[in-house]
Amino acid sequence: MTDQRRQYGELKLMAGNANPLLAKQIAAELGQVIESTQVSRFDDGEVKVDLDCVVRGTDVFIIQPICQSLHGPMQRPCRSFGFTPTSEDQYCTYQSINDSLMELLVMIDAARRASAGRITAVVPYVAYAKQEKKKRGHEPITAKLVANLITVAGADRLLTVDLHTPAIEGFFDIPVDHMRMAFLMASHFRDRLDRQEAVVVSPDAGGVARATEFRDQLKIGLEHLIARDEMAIAFKRRTPKNEPTVIDMVGDVEGRPAVIYDDMIQSGGTIVQVVERLLERGAKEVHAAAVHADFTAEALDLLRSSPLKSLVLSDTTAVSFEVAGGAIEIVTSSRILAQAIWRIHTQQSVGWIFQTLRAVGNLPPVDREGN
Repeated sequence: MTDQRRQYGELKLMAGNANPLLAKQIAAELGQVIESTQVSRFDDGEVKVDLDCVVRGTDVFIIQPICQSLHGPMQRPCRSFGFTPTSEDQYCTYQSINDSLMELLVMIDAARRASAGRITAVVPYVAYAKQEKKKRGHEPITAKLVANLITVAGADRLLTVDLHTPAIEGFFDIPVDHMRMAFLMASHFRDRLDRQEAVVVSPDAGGVARATEFRDQLKIGLEHLIARDEMAIAFKRRTPKNEPTVIDMVGDVEGRPAVIYDDMIQSGGTIVQVVERLLERGAKEVHAAAVHADFTAEALDLLRSSPLKSLVLSDTTAVSFEVAGGAIEIVTSSRILAQAIWRIHTQQSVGWIFQTLRAVGNLPPVDREGN
């Protein structure tokens, strides 16, 4: 490795409580360990971070999605994303999105004050991204606020996955490496569907570009069919209570397997309504894939009781690990993030990841000995 690639020092991984299972998988892909860091709470609930490792002059990557989790240090009634405690265990360790955000900010600040050479915030899921513009007067642009907080805390770089809107990259005044799961999700479906007949569905007009990327990767090698294979698109509006209602759909789905592709699922209401509309229009079967699972308390029961043939999620949030099983499957983001971390650390092109995914639909293990 050249001196230039060593300019930020030794690679160090740190992680908070938001998604420890994903952090361990990323570390395993890299052949690294998660550095000893105590992320706990004071008695009043404030975040406390103690670095039990030396980070001076090192290249620090802090793995912490801004998501809810059952693995946090706070004891609270746990009725989030469909989990109901048993009579023997009325409380479990639950961490909110805001807890995860504060942990991230305090960990960045701790590493900066400990003289880390460079700090990259690895945030697979960036919460508050839905509030990226003003829809009416006197509304905040909270996505910009979160970007400012991460930057001011001391992060030198952001590594993330499938931002709700790509334009949010511009909210950060630091370099952003934006990974996308469409390639890996498409690979998951290739051997499970009749690709010639499958139709990709965008659950709303705003997700067409995202669904198009997924479709093009799903039908790699069948490009001659794409011209006739326009997508199906659902159109929705929101009630005064902000509840989505699917009002129309365009696209030919009769007799064909359909795959709904979206960046996130929260209440599950939109997905279930789209599934019902597709079946009404004669779809043979309906699958769904979403990158981020940020479930509300009712979402899991709603999705499991729906006519979905399968639901595929990534593990960018801790929720995925809790709900996996049956018709719900997980496609891991650990390798794409590990490859990105290694290439950022060694000053190599991150664009190689997308070139490889477009060509073969998957990634090789991290080659720590290669260039």
